[in-house]
Amino acid sequence: MPVIKPRKQNEAEERIEKAINHYQQSDEPSIRPSAEKYGVPYSTLQGRLQGRVPQEIGHQKMLVLTEYEEKSIVRWCERLDEWGHPAQLGMVKGMAEAIVSRWING
Repeated sequence: MPVIKPRKQNEAEERIEKAINHYQQSDEPSIRPSAEKYGVPYSTLQGRLQGRVPQEIGHQKMLVLTEYEEKSIVRWCERLDEWGHPAQLGMVKGMAEAIVSRWING
């Protein structure tokens, strides 16, 4: 089973926050130097300064499963793999659909 890498989104968000603070605290604020100093794309910093929200927050309404439910499915897949039965896409979809239908129906 492939190794699941943790998301590095927190690191990126920290750099973006530092760049925003640098921009706001500069005597002569300029987006490009702040973006370059913290390794943030110019357009990302520009968008955030204009009020754009992080993708993770903006897409929360579109999520079907909670983080707990996703982690449960991942643990289930890992357990199946330990038993010598790697999860197949259809099985994982079926499990997710069962969770969602139980949530909707009650």
